[in-house]
Amino acid sequence: MPRVRVDDFEMHYVEAGCGPPLVFLHGLGGSAEDWEYQIPHFAGAWRVLAPDLRGFGLSGAGHRRFDVMRFAADVRAFLDAVGVGSCCLVGHSMGGAVALTLTLAQPQRIERLVIANSAPSFRPQSLRHHFEFAYRLLAMGLLGPARLARISAARMFPGDALAARRARHIERGARNTRRAYLGALLALGRWSVIERLPELTLPVLVAASEHDYFGHDETVKFAHALPRGRLHLFKGAHHGLPMEQPEAFNAVLERFLRGSALQSRPGVAA
Repeated sequence: MPRVRVDDFEMHYVEAGCGPPLVFLHGLGGSAEDWEYQIPHFAGAWRVLAPDLRGFGLSGAGHRRFDVMRFAADVRAFLDAVGVGSCCLVGHSMGGAVALTLTLAQPQRIERLVIANSAPSFRPQSLRHHFEFAYRLLAMGLLGPARLARISAARMFPGDALAARRARHIERGARNTRRAYLGALLALGRWSVIERLPELTLPVLVAASEHDYFGHDETVKFAHALPRGRLHLFKGAHHGLPMEQPEAFNAVLERFLRGSALQSRPGVAA
């Protein structure tokens, strides 16, 4: 299991393939395992790297306060450690927040950016936002990681056809610690880069799900605030898009990375 020293902890990561670097960042409570359908698919043409963020998966937690800027600094140090100067970057949910933060800090380093099931701000604004934030805070604080994982899995992977993926999500989520999850959740609640979206002049794909926690109007507004943004809405999908609809997600991602997904004006792709 490859590891590198990053700041005050050992960061675990998965690496596969060779070619131009393609980096995947997981969401809150996740790990590099969440990219199980993307790593082998893209390893044929890319050097795929998927780190476990501070406190998650097999990475250490260190002693610093959890913060989105800290996560981004960790990823920057990770890229330095593994010899990646520039790359294409994909972030899911919290990983999307980290990816946006890193890109704004070092725009010359990111060639293309993919933000899946995420937003430019996690600060609770609407009643729906406050509910999503409060339920996670209370469920993890009172019920613990195993119970929260079961609740989240039922929402992200509903139905009999997704039973195996639901079971894997539950098993992985149960490994989380309260400290890491709650620390990262509270950090997300303070984070926003809405005002800085016009600075992101690189190609950006916003991958959204029809039944995500984020509303359709929010994701459309997000994509249109990006100078070279493109929104692709995945019908029938929930918050775990890369795992729930991997074939469809991989196909759209592949077209975008080749450059063909930005030939038309910013908008919604069916």
